[in-house]
Amino acid sequence: MKYYLDITLLPDADINLGFLWHKVYLQIHLMLVEHKVSDKDSAIALAFPKYDTTPFPLGDKLRLFAETEQRLADLKVAQWLVRFEDYVHIKGIKAVPGNITEYAYFRRWHFKSPDKLRESVDSRAAYIARKNGFVVDEVKARLLASIDNYKTESMLPYINLRSLSTDKHLSPVERKKFLLFIECRKVSEPDDNPWLFNCYGLSRRSDDAQAAVPWFDG
Repeated sequence: MKYYLDITLLPDADINLGFLWHKVYLQIHLMLVEHKVSDKDSAIALAFPKYDTTPFPLGDKLRLFAETEQRLADLKVAQWLVRFEDYVHIKGIKAVPGNITEYAYFRRWHFKSPDKLRESVDSRAAYIARKNGFVVDEVKARLLASIDNYKTESMLPYINLRSLSTDKHLSPVERKKFLLFIECRKVSEPDDNPWLFNCYGLSRRSDDAQAAVPWFDG
């Protein structure tokens, strides 16, 4: 990714940072859907430059990346966020620094509650044991132990959103709520995969499809 644009969120006494992330990110998601390059692919990537460095886990800055300056300009970000112009500061498009030494994968984490995972543990243990020739009770014990450890994943930063894929006849308020958990993994050398992201601007999880973005201060 060669160009980027920063958006700083500006909460106040009436609108806190979490609520502002919900509103702004939903608009950015709609924007990415509008400009997607195929059914499920976005050529625009998102990053969170202050991830896990401030009291609010995602920080107060959203960074958009693209391969060309024109692709970022064509988004017309200010128009998508015009309702929140008092609560965001949109900087101009800049070239990514040439001395990048670190990259980051920002990926969605599908988190299920431990209670939900325990509900299906018997069937999962039976399937794994049958497929691999293991003892069912031993598999179940390992699954239950992993579920206990899995609780820590709920500590990942997240954004409250509403589904856009549910019944289009429903009002935005009636659509299903969900938490978009976001994990960040930094590397010194990214995978050599195409620069395609999902329509949340995040990397896919599989090794052959994941894509990193440059990581730098600024």
